[in-house]
Amino acid sequence: MPDILANGIRIYYEERGAGPAMVWAHGLGQTWHGWDGVMSFFKDRYRVIAYDARGHGCSEIPDRPEAYSQDIMVQDMRGLMDALGITQAIVAGHSMGANVALNFAFQYPERCLGLIPVGIGSGSSDPQWWQEFWGKLADLAEQQGTAAYLKEAKKIPAWDSAFTHPQIGKQIIQTELDNSPKAIAYTIRGIQRKRSSIFQLEPRLEKLSVTTLVVLSEGDTPVVECSHFMAQHIPRATLEIIPAKSHWTHLEAPERFLPVVDRFVTGLTAGRPAS
Repeated sequence: MPDILANGIRIYYEERGAGPAMVWAHGLGQTWHGWDGVMSFFKDRYRVIAYDARGHGCSEIPDRPEAYSQDIMVQDMRGLMDALGITQAIVAGHSMGANVALNFAFQYPERCLGLIPVGIGSGSSDPQWWQEFWGKLADLAEQQGTAAYLKEAKKIPAWDSAFTHPQIGKQIIQTELDNSPKAIAYTIRGIQRKRSSIFQLEPRLEKLSVTTLVVLSEGDTPVVECSHFMAQHIPRATLEIIPAKSHWTHLEAPERFLPVVDRFVTGLTAGRPAS
């Protein structure tokens, strides 16, 4: 299995193709597999990398709560790029991974050819609800297991829409079940509950120089307001709203998602050599 030492832990990754680099980070409870269709679509023109976040999939699972934070995840992305010899890439991610990509762009804008956050919430539009709900999810995952955590997570309509979707539901649920419930709890407490909301990031968004494509499903509450806010405050941002219901835009509507991303990255990479 391809893995590499990055930021002090083993990170599992998959790589396809050659050309300008693209690095894709997944959301909470998922793995690199969620980007398989994206990798297949772009592999003939790009060097496409997708990886398992710490505590997920085949990557190392640190058994310490303090090993999970937003900044640590950012440094994991940087460490992976360093280890693979990538000086600059289009950094992209979904949900939790979108926040990793955004914060990577804040810290290392010179290493970002472009930024693609998909389904980015970063605290939702109701911070108090966010803290209480995700605290409950973390406790359920740790004390009763992933199935109990997923049952509660279905109270978010865009998550329920994904879990019950006839084409993608089983894949999403099984990936969640295959992950470590303790690592899920550590990740929620160390990242989802501690990171700044998108509204608190307004000054940093307004200074971000990276060309950005914000993508979301039209039915993806409660992140719709957050995604709009982000697109409004990044100077070089474009917002694309996909006619889909679930939080997993790229899996539910690949026939709409992929052309949108393709147009964006083609504009960024025209005439550029491989990274």
